[in-house]
Amino acid sequence: MSTSKTRIRVFIINIFNKYLSGKTSENEDQLIEKIYDRLDIHDLDHIDYESINKDIKQQVDAAITRKIKISNRKKHYQIAVAASVLFVLSLGALFLYQGKDTIMSLSRSKHTARDFPQLTFNREHRINLLDSLPVGSTLHKKGEGHILDLTHMERSQKVELIEINNPSETPFTVVLKDQTKVSLNKHSSVSFQSNFGIHSREVMAVGEVDFDVSKQQSQDKWVPFTVRTKLQTIEVLGTQFHVSTTIPGEENVLLKEGSIRLAHNHSDGTVILKPGDKAFLQEIQPKIMISSQSSKAKIDSWRRGEFYFENEKLRQVMDEIGTWYGKSIEMSDDTGAKTLTGIFTRYNTIEDVLHMIALTNSVDFKEKKGVIYVTVK
Repeated sequence: MSTSKTRIRVFIINIFNKYLSGKTSENEDQLIEKIYDRLDIHDLDHIDYESINKDIKQQVDAAITRKIKISNRKKHYQIAVAASVLFVLSLGALFLYQGKDTIMSLSRSKHTARDFPQLTFNREHRINLLDSLPVGSTLHKKGEGHILDLTHMERSQKVELIEINNPSETPFTVVLKDQTKVSLNKHSSVSFQSNFGIHSREVMAVGEVDFDVSKQQSQDKWVPFTVRTKLQTIEVLGTQFHVSTTIPGEENVLLKEGSIRLAHNHSDGTVILKPGDKAFLQEIQPKIMISSQSSKAKIDSWRRGEFYFENEKLRQVMDEIGTWYGKSIEMSDDTGAKTLTGIFTRYNTIEDVLHMIALTNSVDFKEKKGVIYVTVK
């Protein structure tokens, strides 16, 4: 870059900064408007520096005393945008500050758009990921969405927490340090510690989030991957699952592949999900409901505090009841193959529920040493 262009850039940066802080003179206000009218913020690489240089010289020589006010607030905002873009162009990188200390360096992104996913450091410093990227990360388009790859993102000792939020209508995928893929639906977010992957792998999720967890070993041991929400804690080794927290007071997780251990944050005990299982949790009820069906009637009944069974095998029925009440229930294969249809309240004791099943079906229940055995009458 020529010395002339460098000098002009420095001058523009200084005068724009003065303007934004309200410290410009009358002549400088007029000069800013002239410079702004000549800028094309969509094609900054082809700015007519010679023309701008001429304007600067004429402005100084003329010593104009009449102040031209820019009263249009929209234009003031556009000038602020132009100043920000020029600042990025001139320095090649942005820095977020906390006091006088640099938080994390950011490289300029090649993309431009509004309402794009954002990254926040330490719950304070927010950036639009189409404007800037953490150094070492990459962003590329795939289909209708984008993928943010954080595999090689540089770490910073001054960053403790990283949050990625997707306010857009299209899904946004993030590749974490361990190569786990996280897909954020609209109005969803994930957050994690900056040292993610070093000693642990833990992510907080809000909204609708898909996880494709990579397997990771340390000293010949698998490193668990943990997802936490308001109501649940999910532990996995390597699997695919979908988490949803969009309904107030209710959450669910659908296991697509592998296995996960699920715990309700308001109660003790865990359950193991198999592929195809969908677990539901409520804030007012510290129990986990697991369904291998996508039946709307079954889910609606659960929300009303009911067990709903429609031509289901007795073994599946007893698995659901046993999980709900924390009881071990055993039966023979022949008994487990029988089918059952019925609706029972979840607020009764397990003895009451089993009694109702026994009255309407040819089965009986006996408990011995904490285990409930199902037999045919």
